[in-house]
Amino acid sequence: MHFHLPKPLHGWREFVGEVGIIVIGVLIALGAEQVVESLHWHNQLREFEAAVDAEVASDLATYHYRLKQEGCVARRIGELERWRDSARDGAVAPLAVEIGRPSVLTIKDTVWQTHGDAMAHMPLDRRLNYADIYNLYETTRDQLIEERDVWRGLAGFNHVSTITPDGLLRLNELLYRAKSVDWILRQNWQQAADRAAKLGVRADFGSSLKYIPPPDPEFCRPLLSAPAAK
Repeated sequence: MHFHLPKPLHGWREFVGEVGIIVIGVLIALGAEQVVESLHWHNQLREFEAAVDAEVASDLATYHYRLKQEGCVARRIGELERWRDSARDGAVAPLAVEIGRPSVLTIKDTVWQTHGDAMAHMPLDRRLNYADIYNLYETTRDQLIEERDVWRGLAGFNHVSTITPDGLLRLNELLYRAKSVDWILRQNWQQAADRAAKLGVRADFGSSLKYIPPPDPEFCRPLLSAPAAK
């Protein structure tokens, strides 16, 4: 038994030509679809990078906002240490102002958390740079929360007239934690600035600057009254 392939109506040569035209058309369509998709992701990535760079810049400015108060923080800790030492001798000097705390703002990662599929279309080195700085920002945010809680604890010594032995232990603990957190914040700052620089970003609140309040001036006022002149 013999099988015969059906012959195209206009011959094999024309048939192959028609198939070739169809294949080329399909390839062109697929290529056009890829170009459209590539342009789509290019635009999406550009918009995401602009938004996340603004967030990185704002968070860096938030970090620097706290560090600009470093002189007041160090001075207040030193005053509290002297006040503690005098309390050990039984003399609790009245405080000229309340202990207060450094003014802080919130480090945010709202934009970063919405990256979705955009990261898959970003060069690896840039993706890693973003991950590095946001990991450091997470640590910084934790330290700022820790610092806030420490200074709230120190505020419990406002208006006291006597400090018990247990109170002195508590004061020692809080001052140690305050100094430790302050040290970590100072040490990590340069890393944050360097990582932002790799992304071409500098500290900048952008349009939010007009909503940023100045640090509390009371925190920089002397805590201890000057001794009376003899």
